[in-house]
Amino acid sequence: MTKYDVLVIGAGHNGLIAAAYLVKAGLNVCVLESHSQVGGGAITSEVNVPGFRFDLGSAAHYGIQGNPLIRHDELGLKSTYGLTYLFPDPITAFVFPDNSSLVFYMDIDKTCEAISRFSRRDAEAWPEFCRTAARVMKAGSLAMSGMLPPFGKLASFLDSSEEGREYWRMFLSSAMDIVNEWFESKEMKAAICRYACDYMSSPREYNTGFNAISGLALIQNWGLALPVGGSGALCDALAAFIRDGGGTIRTSTPVKAVRTKGGEATGVVLESGELIEAKKAVISNVNVKQLYLDMVDAQELPEGFRKKVDRIKHSRYSYMNYLLAFAEAPHYEAGPEVNRTASVAITPYLEDMLRVLDDIVYGVPAVGLPYLTAHSLEDPTRAPEGRHALSLLHFAPYELKDGGAGRWDDIKGEIAGRVLELAGRHVSNLRPENILGSSVMSPLDMERYNPAMVKGDVLHIAHLAPQYFSSRPLAGWGQYRTPVKRLYMCGASTHPGGGVTGGGRVAVQVVMEDLGMDFKKVSGRK
Repeated sequence: MTKYDVLVIGAGHNGLIAAAYLVKAGLNVCVLESHSQVGGGAITSEVNVPGFRFDLGSAAHYGIQGNPLIRHDELGLKSTYGLTYLFPDPITAFVFPDNSSLVFYMDIDKTCEAISRFSRRDAEAWPEFCRTAARVMKAGSLAMSGMLPPFGKLASFLDSSEEGREYWRMFLSSAMDIVNEWFESKEMKAAICRYACDYMSSPREYNTGFNAISGLALIQNWGLALPVGGSGALCDALAAFIRDGGGTIRTSTPVKAVRTKGGEATGVVLESGELIEAKKAVISNVNVKQLYLDMVDAQELPEGFRKKVDRIKHSRYSYMNYLLAFAEAPHYEAGPEVNRTASVAITPYLEDMLRVLDDIVYGVPAVGLPYLTAHSLEDPTRAPEGRHALSLLHFAPYELKDGGAGRWDDIKGEIAGRVLELAGRHVSNLRPENILGSSVMSPLDMERYNPAMVKGDVLHIAHLAPQYFSSRPLAGWGQYRTPVKRLYMCGASTHPGGGVTGGGRVAVQVVMEDLGMDFKKVSGRK
């Protein structure tokens, strides 16, 4: 039987981060990944035409820029392993039904100038909105660099300052509430609410106000942050660090079960039947439902625990991704500024946006909100010279109203065609003769490709108030520890949730605390 100090299940970026710090601490670590390459939800791959590299999950890494892992380069990912971020300018653009556009720039004054075309009042409000977002985000960002207190103490902490109280008010509000407080133009409201949708919930739902302040405002403050080579470059750098430090990464190695003895995790059983022992800890980077419903023996869990896990809510919708190897740069009817922009959202005004999202919630694969990325405009490593890797991302239901999730295999080509047709009304050269190759990933395909995305949920589980902060994934068990001793969780099922945030850095601090290790010494932070 093979033995390691620590086993990590899943080589998504959070699992790799946890493994990397433990390797730096001198432990013998093995990461086990079911897929043929590392990355999980931050993966880049050639999926149709050689030389065209597409992000199959997260693309932008703005959420991790404030994390000490990147900000202070604690593992040398940038200085030693070549991780490099581009900050596109323009940052992003929104194209409205009449082909007018709203473009956001790194220079906030230039952004305000663009906003003033629709509303001078909104242009004046935008800088203050960004400053307010930064203040309230700071008040609620404890878990980005350290462990969250229990919910009661967190609420008390937030209630002790004006910024904290405002954070909590915004968090519990809807994104529409927030934009209506701050802005008057239909264009500005649509742009902020469209970005808020990326947390996989409608902007009129309560508990989405946080999305309004952590989307466009955060990007204006931090920049979009695209890793050179694609989203997977972060995970490739982490993997190189782990291997150079003596750690082991085994791909194409799915885990079947967590082995336990006397209420403690002792290792794992692979689907091949191989047993691997963990002398100190097992860390799970998979979905909370995979871990507790499929991998851990029910007898090792408290009475009623699996029922609580089973009733955890998933996000209201998922993604369909239409990946195109494109012969030339996209040409937008909206004009040259949009043509320069690598990330463009086709954005209806709020009423029509909400109708599309409502249909999706009810299982209807409505179109109307395509998000086009051509990151090869900024990063020439993504496609052959003169060519471009184009992604048409659209929200979609996992469970279809007629036929369930399994029907996606029959209709995904048709739905992708509808998205392409709609986008073609705004992109003049989006024609068949310019498409050199294509692939469609439905919500069902997302789950197949990355089983941690249960029901196609790219966030693992919904970003709802009862499933957030120290209650993510479950109240009483949201501090990265589990009911099984020496078994820990990291990743999107834990706080701070989905996206590339580097939350694994918080989880590993809990593991190291239990192992009697000094994380500050390991990380090099004072």
